[in-house]
Amino acid sequence: MLIELVVVLAIVLILNVLSFGFGVSISRGEILLLGGAIFFGILGARLLINRLTEGLMGGGSGRGRGPAAEGLALLRRGDLRAAEFAFRRCLERHPGEVEALRGLAEIVVRRGDVEQYLQLTSQALSKPDALMPGDRVALCHRQADVCLERLNDPRRAVEALARIELDYPGTTDALRARQRIERMLKSDSDKDSRENRGAR
Repeated sequence: MLIELVVVLAIVLILNVLSFGFGVSISRGEILLLGGAIFFGILGARLLINRLTEGLMGGGSGRGRGPAAEGLALLRRGDLRAAEFAFRRCLERHPGEVEALRGLAEIVVRRGDVEQYLQLTSQALSKPDALMPGDRVALCHRQADVCLERLNDPRRAVEALARIELDYPGTTDALRARQRIERMLKSDSDKDSRENRGAR
């Protein structure tokens, strides 16, 4: 926030000098209005970028604090090598740190190591109170997506979604997970029938 304020003050100062030094007619009100618009534009863009990068991680609580903060910041900036090093160092000091497991998992899946991704996310999910319910649900859905897209393995995707039903029975999240499981099973069944008809 300090950087945005300094940038705006510099722009306001430049506009002020331009209005007096070169005879450009800009009122002080217009200068302040423009400075405020620039400040809030920069601030809004920064918040949007942070939200988008958090979305890639599947949501999350406690961002910016805790043992994994350095790795999360590096991941948001796109420095995957440094982020991986920071997450691994965090896990050496704090074994089982959920945010470090999730961050490291995202890095390894981007590299194509799906099995290690599933191992790391399963380790994070094995700590029931370490994740907020929304984060747990999002991570289960992300696991299912990875199983379907990268492994083409509906069985493992169903297992990931079934965890939501077990953890949160009777909730909207459990209902959505059940509906997704049923769609996957129907799709898989339809595929098998088409293959059987084609083999005759």
